[in-house]
Amino acid sequence: MKTWKRYRDDVYILWNGGSESLDCFFWQLNYKHPRIEFTIEREVAGVLPFLDLSIKKLPNKLVTKVYRKETHTQRYAHWRSNISKNCKLGVLKGLIHRAHQLCDLKEDLLNELQLLNDVFVSNGYPRKLVERTINNSWKVELKKEIYASLHEEDILHQNEEEENPGYFETLQAPYIAGFSERLAKDLNCINVGITFRKGHTLSNSFCRLKPPCSHDMQKNVIYCLGCKSCPQVYLGETQQWFPSRRYQHNYAVKTKTSTNGLAQHVMKTEHTIDWDSTIFLDSDSHWRRRKIKEALFIDSLNPQKQMSNIVINLEKGLEISDCWKEFNPDIRKIFCKKVPGKISKN
Repeated sequence: MKTWKRYRDDVYILWNGGSESLDCFFWQLNYKHPRIEFTIEREVAGVLPFLDLSIKKLPNKLVTKVYRKETHTQRYAHWRSNISKNCKLGVLKGLIHRAHQLCDLKEDLLNELQLLNDVFVSNGYPRKLVERTINNSWKVELKKEIYASLHEEDILHQNEEEENPGYFETLQAPYIAGFSERLAKDLNCINVGITFRKGHTLSNSFCRLKPPCSHDMQKNVIYCLGCKSCPQVYLGETQQWFPSRRYQHNYAVKTKTSTNGLAQHVMKTEHTIDWDSTIFLDSDSHWRRRKIKEALFIDSLNPQKQMSNIVINLEKGLEISDCWKEFNPDIRKIFCKKVPGKISKN
């Protein structure tokens, strides 16, 4: 083996041991672990695709150009689509930059740029705009190469900072053609940036292409588990999918784990936990905010420092400031609305 280049789960190999030894090596890789399943693609006429590269083997070097699958539709965001002009131009400029980076031969580069010209014109882009962007790319790419060859990264960063001093705040809003461009221009005067997000469309309002998940298939949640024999509740949070967390609690009850509140409750009272009636109080992907919310719900039910017989938890979770106690009545009302019949609002 001469070369082993890996990018995530794609590997490029230069092999000089013959076809039979390559097959043996390939089989050995797949037998290392039952979950490893490599596939192999060999060069055809000295050409092998790797990622978005087409790599051609010459006697003394490797030559690359842009690779597209045969099933590629050449469809990009149409010029009349309801997205900002900057996003549309960003797609065009990104593909032009990729062509300059990946095409080693000038002939391949010219063919790729001509293809991009035809593709984007067919997608509704103004012909003069596409041609002007492609023509300007030679100067832009040459400038980048000069900076790279002279190692003047500090000067480049200084120029970028002068041109774009950055924003203090960023606003997110749905894109509205015409209005959003004027809004971005006005916000730029006060150093506020704007990013456009997808709003409500007919597609996301009526189309449900994914099969519905069960109620319990949620993660990053603050959850409540109740007892079938008494009004006590257990509050917790988890980053995992909840069925995995519930299995851990169930296992702790069976093994009588001393550090698990549910297990201790069952051991002391011989009650039964209501595993099938889980209620999700809130969700948050950030672990610390999730911990804080869990602690706020527990403190609203158990304001004193010592644990009472209202909650099954062995501890109050993350330590929070006493200033949050002012919100305990409101948080308790939220809890009682989501979990009716367990705890009094007062």
